[in-house]
Amino acid sequence: MGQNVSTVRAFFESLSTDPETARSLCTEDVTWVTTRSMPIPGNEHTTRHVGWDAVKNVADSGVKIDTGYLPETMSHPHELYLEAEDDHVVYQFTMRCTTKLGLEYENDYLFLVKLENGRVKHFHEYWDSKQAYDVLIRGRSPVIAR
Repeated sequence: MGQNVSTVRAFFESLSTDPETARSLCTEDVTWVTTRSMPIPGNEHTTRHVGWDAVKNVADSGVKIDTGYLPETMSHPHELYLEAEDDHVVYQFTMRCTTKLGLEYENDYLFLVKLENGRVKHFHEYWDSKQAYDVLIRGRSPVIAR
């Protein structure tokens, strides 16, 4: 496993459990780009969340809302890290958890992560935002195609 993959893995593994470690793995201007169709509570005006405080707000957004998920129920039954060109890492995973309303949530995510000098600089998130909106925001039972 390359150093960039190790850094990205450590970043995502510590983002919720050890934020100071995650922060130390980032550049000062770390940027999380989210999907246009799913505004982040507390930062609805943009898809570009720049700086540690903005990144941490995005990371915590699914837990903060009344219909959000219970972090202790979260699992990642599938994870894949791929080293890519130009200091990029692709991180793909499936997240499963239970919401505060008792609904089961499952979604697939892909992050394209850019590193600079061995630190996380920019990451763009791709996911099924409708699934997240329906289950995590609206509190509707999920529709999961198998």
